[in-house]
Amino acid sequence: MHKLYLLLFTVLFLLYSTTMMAQEQASSSAKRKYTSIKIGPSLTALSPKGEPWFGGQIGAHAGISYLTMENDWLGIQLEAQYSLQGAKINRGHLLLHYLNVPVLAKVFLAPNVSLQGGAYAGLLLSERYEFESYSSRPNMKGADHGLLYGLTYGDEAGLTFSLRHQVGLVKVIHAKNQVFQLSLSYCISSK
Repeated sequence: MHKLYLLLFTVLFLLYSTTMMAQEQASSSAKRKYTSIKIGPSLTALSPKGEPWFGGQIGAHAGISYLTMENDWLGIQLEAQYSLQGAKINRGHLLLHYLNVPVLAKVFLAPNVSLQGGAYAGLLLSERYEFESYSSRPNMKGADHGLLYGLTYGDEAGLTFSLRHQVGLVKVIHAKNQVFQLSLSYCISSK
């Protein structure tokens, strides 16, 4: 399953890159592009079907994003990010380390305000369950995917703040990932 998701990540990235290069060559006027680094805290949980969420746990995320503005009100953003996720289960902590690759559409309601929505694929890098002094490695599915939506405020060529909700569609351990992220992004390159 890991190989399938790695292949999916590679294909999506190559398709996106090829499309962007073809559009650049066909267009005489270059589109605005922003490359940013992002970091922030997360509130993560697992939601089993028909039951309340397992206890929320504080996590974190960090990564890089590439935004291409199609016009003044629509942009396509591709990201790669490390995400520490998990939940409090039976007085212990389930820690999940993911590499997530979101692909988003950003619709700008105003120059500094955008709604975002899209999908993500995640690859489980490692997992650990900690209970008091006991530590184990549960048998979990190695991949995750789902939908995400959120809101961004700020100047894409400078500093932005985002609030996002990721909704997992795969049962990774009899439950699906739920992640709320608050991000601070800083543009390191704009063209």
